[in-house]
Amino acid sequence: MILSPGSGGPLVDPDGNAWSMSRRRLDLRVVRRALRSESAIVVVGESNGFDLHWVTSEQRPGLWEQLRRSYQGPGGTGGDYMGYEFVDNSGARMLYLEKGC
Repeated sequence: MILSPGSGGPLVDPDGNAWSMSRRRLDLRVVRRALRSESAIVVVGESNGFDLHWVTSEQRPGLWEQLRRSYQGPGGTGGDYMGYEFVDNSGARMLYLEKGC
């Protein structure tokens, strides 16, 4: 059985770097800070995490508007998205947002 990244499955970026989950169910405030950070890596996993999309800085304001209305984690109002933090071997952090069907 293959797991989505949000369920503990692997997350491998286009360069082949493996990322491991470090925190689950991020508070919406943590998600907002990561989206505002210029250095943050942001990935959305559509279709319950099986269709990955790397989010550019230009796409982040629109994504934030979606998250404000449809975040199911702490601080959210319920909806389709859940946030997770991933780290790689160098200690870099990634915000991963899984969107359910």
